[in-house]
Amino acid sequence: MIDTNGPLADQDALALMRRMELLPQLLRRQQEEQIIASVGLSQAWIDTQRDAFLGDQDLHDLLSAKGWQIGDLELNLCRTEALNRFASQRFGPGLEEAFLGCQGSRDEVIYSFLRVSDPALAHELWIRLEEQETTFAEAASQYSEGPEAQRKGVMGPMEIGKLQPPELATCLRGLRPGELSPPQQIGPWRVLLRLEQLTPARFDASMRERLLQEKLDQWLDDRVQRILRGESLEPLAYDRSHD
Repeated sequence: MIDTNGPLADQDALALMRRMELLPQLLRRQQEEQIIASVGLSQAWIDTQRDAFLGDQDLHDLLSAKGWQIGDLELNLCRTEALNRFASQRFGPGLEEAFLGCQGSRDEVIYSFLRVSDPALAHELWIRLEEQETTFAEAASQYSEGPEAQRKGVMGPMEIGKLQPPELATCLRGLRPGELSPPQQIGPWRVLLRLEQLTPARFDASMRERLLQEKLDQWLDDRVQRILRGESLEPLAYDRSHD
């Protein structure tokens, strides 16, 4: 049993975090702080960020309110910048080539979606939509048998490569904006689809930042899982001379 009359011992704290399923988060933060240490942002940079963060706040009052020491504050101020620099150095080379190799899977799509289990109803709804006797929103709200009914059938924007099942992406790729597909058999459903908008992805600054964050997240998640399995990790490597 945990002694509730005093501060938690280290083993008690770890046991609590394990039962609350917080250990992966703790290990990830540990890995992040090792990255921060390896990047080693200059004290001048940290001082500038601290002054901007504090504004009119008193440093000692802030630390007292959060229960922090000055090092805790500096770690939090450094976290985003250090992780960005690390991800850029480790995953940046070849990133554009990898993006181009995705073959459009990161294009963003907005589409209307309706599914029913009755083939005759799907055909009837398709005819009514083609004849403009009803709108897609009305048909989806009234007849669709999935959660999309609550959204009047409108799905997205989302990356087309993440659509499940993949047959959805294949069908949408074959449509022009505003075009309605005939009923498609996808799994147990008869599905009606209409492409609303397809926006090709571009390798701009926003996309680069998103891809770097994804790569970093995957890398950190892998390290955490390896720690939990008791496996050894390769040392962190960061070349400060490139800063």
